[in-house]
Amino acid sequence: MPVSLELLQNCKEEYELNLVQYNKMQSYYDGKTDALANYQMVTERANNKISNNMLQKFINEEAAYCVGNKITYSSYANDPDIIEDVRVNTIHWSEKHDRELCKEALIFNEAYELYYINTDGLFSSIILTPNDSYVLRDDIGNVVLVIRFFMKKFDLITRYADVYEGNTITHYTVEGSNFVQYGTVDTTIFSRVPVSVCNIGTIYESLFNNIKGAQDGYETITSDLINEISDMRNAFLVLTNCQVEDDDLGKMKQLGVMQLPNKDSSAQFLIKTLSDTFIQNAMTTLRENMYELSNHINHNEKLSSNTSSLAMKNRLIGLQQKCTNNVQAVQDCIKLRLQFLFEYLKVKQNKSYSYADIDIKLTPNIPSDDLMMAQILSQLNGKVSTKTGIKQLSFVSNVDAEMELLADENKANSVGGALLNGGV
Repeated sequence: MPVSLELLQNCKEEYELNLVQYNKMQSYYDGKTDALANYQMVTERANNKISNNMLQKFINEEAAYCVGNKITYSSYANDPDIIEDVRVNTIHWSEKHDRELCKEALIFNEAYELYYINTDGLFSSIILTPNDSYVLRDDIGNVVLVIRFFMKKFDLITRYADVYEGNTITHYTVEGSNFVQYGTVDTTIFSRVPVSVCNIGTIYESLFNNIKGAQDGYETITSDLINEISDMRNAFLVLTNCQVEDDDLGKMKQLGVMQLPNKDSSAQFLIKTLSDTFIQNAMTTLRENMYELSNHINHNEKLSSNTSSLAMKNRLIGLQQKCTNNVQAVQDCIKLRLQFLFEYLKVKQNKSYSYADIDIKLTPNIPSDDLMMAQILSQLNGKVSTKTGIKQLSFVSNVDAEMELLADENKANSVGGALLNGGV
């Protein structure tokens, strides 16, 4: 049964009410800030507008930090088939998919994954944002309805909306506040709305909300400083006790010399004496304020030459704590992704898996001291399992596959040793 038109209209009204804020968040990521849009112009003076997109820098850094490395899956039940099926059925996905998901979630503090079966019959996904979609959840947070708004290529007039409810997809055109259904109602192989949510927090907890004011101030001061320097190009030539004609000024500029009429005559440039200390202090304060509010570190700062890996990690502790929330949001989204993937495998290949059997590990994209970790594991010999130890190494992406390779090598070495010792 199609969703009532009244509910769709209510959803659209709330979507458009929030869209103003989400468009502003997207604009700031794109570098279109209020500071540049509302910069005060001065007539017949330099009016350069300088962009310093710190928000985009911080968001890209966090996305790369959280999911820059491949996600590692392992089976609690030591079932290699479940890990292999996850790999095989997502191998066609973009390598940047999870990073893009995290990036969009950081821009809006929320993003969505929509799952579908592509024309080749493969389990696929696209990323949606609050800019192009509306997600309706019940009182306990379950997704009950999703509306995806879009325009078709070469059709810049008609606005379309696909409505996902249960296992159905209903297609509409949107004319003002009216939804006009067209085509047939499609069904999916999934038992519910095939959407998962990557929710980092509220808008008020977003990077945009935290550093918007400092970002605007930083760009305004930078633009003012550049324009002040630009205006100083027009230094004035002061001539004393002499008179020159307009033609003489042209010849002076061309030749680079001038002849003064008497010994009492003098010439000098009149320029503005500008102390940039105040401006530089203001810029430094705003820049440091943005780093502090975002819990990021300035990688351009000069460090001592003997900084250890532990000291480097301590510098990142604030960012690590902040990014833990981002990682957990992505993990929650991946858990639902696996549930829909296993529904797909049940229908297509009659394989029954449980997402609860999979451990999801996201390794931060920072230099790892694997030598130190190897030394720790060697000292813990016999006190932790080999599988747990292998999990700690940054260069191992599939623990179960590594365990299989290790078992095969040990078996081969055992057979080889027996042959060398005269065994059969």
